[in-house]
Order: sequence, then C-alpha cells, then structure tokens
Amino acid sequence: MVEHWSPKPGMRVRFLPPPLGQSYRLCGRFRKNCYQRIPQVRFVGQSKKCYTFYTYMDYSRVIEKIKSSIALIVVIDKNNQLLGTGSGFIFGKRGILVTCNHVVKDASVILVKFPEAAPIGAKVIIKDEEHDLALLKFDDEAREPLEIQEISSVKEGIPVLFSGYPLSVEHLTTHQGILSAITKDAIGATTYLIDGTVNSGNSGCPLMTEDGKVIGVVNAKRQESKNLLERVENMQLGALALHGVDIVEIYKALIRNVQLGIGYAVPASYIPEHKEIKL
Repeated sequence: MVEHWSPKPGMRVRFLPPPLGQSYRLCGRFRKNCYQRIPQVRFVGQSKKCYTFYTYMDYSRVIEKIKSSIALIVVIDKNNQLLGTGSGFIFGKRGILVTCNHVVKDASVILVKFPEAAPIGAKVIIKDEEHDLALLKFDDEAREPLEIQEISSVKEGIPVLFSGYPLSVEHLTTHQGILSAITKDAIGATTYLIDGTVNSGNSGCPLMTEDGKVIGVVNAKRQESKNLLERVENMQLGALALHGVDIVEIYKALIRNVQLGIGYAVPASYIPEHKEIKL
C-alpha cells in the first residue's frame, strides 16, 4: 500500500527508522512537500514543530480483497476417506481454480471451500506434472479471479505474501516474507525461493506482491532429498514398528510438519493455458 502525506509549510518532519523491507520516498513532482509512505505511516506525536511518524505493517485491506478468491481443497479417495488437503485460487477467469498437481493427483472426489461458504464439487481439467500444477473447474461464477503481476517487476528481495490453508486449518491464513532467490534448474525451469513459513496445506496457494497480485504458486512438497522422502511417503503404515509404535506413521507426520524456514513456488507464467478448453 502506498499512500501520500503532505506536510504544511514550515513543518519539520522526523520519521522513525522503518522496519526491514519498508522505506520512505519523496514523491517526484511534489518533492518539496510530499512523502510516500510505504506501506503506511501513523502519527505518533509532536514536540514544538517537529512531528514524529512511524511505519507499520497493515495488510488487512489486501486480505479482505483476496480472501473470497482463495479456497481450501479437500481430497477424498475411492474409499471415501480423506486423502489430504491443500489450497487453490481463482485465476484467469471465473470458475477456474489453480492448485498443485500433487494435491489432487489421486483424488476420487474434490471439494473446494471458500471462506464463509459451503463446500462445492470440482473436477480436474488440466494437469501439468512437469511444473506440478493443475487447473480445476467449479460452478461458482460470482467469485473474481486474482490479479496477476507483470513478471518484469518480480525481483529478488521484494516483499511477498501467501495466503492458504496450512496444516488442514479451515481458516485462511496469511504469511509474509521476501523473495529470497530466483533460481533455474539444469533444464532452465525457474523456481522462487521464499523466506517465509510454508507448511503442508499451503501447496497451491498464491504467492503475491504486497498489494495482492499473483506472481507464483506455492509448493509445500518441494523439498531437498525429495526422492528419499517420497519413498517414505509411499511406505504402507505398519511396515515398520518399534515397541508397538508405527515408525512409518511418525516419519510421515515429520515430513508433513517439519518447517525449515524456506519455501518454494513456481512462477505464475507456468500456470497452464485454459482459454481453448470448452467448459
């Protein structure tokens, strides 16, 4: 959020040091008497003619704007058992939800639940296994897609937000961080590294700029030693026990819940095209 404040003639202004990732800027054509405040400035007090302000983080307006477009995804298997949960968001057009492919790949039934709304059914219309993305179709034309940010403005070090449903919670949860690095693998695929708390269930949630524009899709399953961890995830419960304790179940719980302080996301430009699909 960028706002403007104009001091009166003769007024002396003192700004307290802004928190990390925030700054004050002089407006271009109002350089003599106007400041931009990022993301927001609050009046603290005054001493003689010196006015003191400090910045604070306030994303309430952004969250209010985006929350109706981000859904909890519930996945049911063929035995009518809960297979898992994830996140997804409306992107591109109404009735289209993007998420990670691993969230829905083994689903027999998919339900999507938006804040303060009943669950509704959804079906997969596109899978992109290479980038671990999927598009879902659902019947609710009242909800708006999230805006996308121009890729040219995505740079290492920018503040980011991501909103989803971690750890199977049913309430939208928002975290903040910075875009720590933009990396490429051996075949040239781009990955965003996030300095933020990404947990199981965040997979499929939008990675956004501070004003709520999408720059990527968060993937909570992307981990180091992925092949080894997948072998553990594919083990059957009861395959390894110690003193009556199921070790496989413990390993799986650790994989789902350990958070190492860094997250991954793929750029929004990798989201599959759906314009030619007949819906």
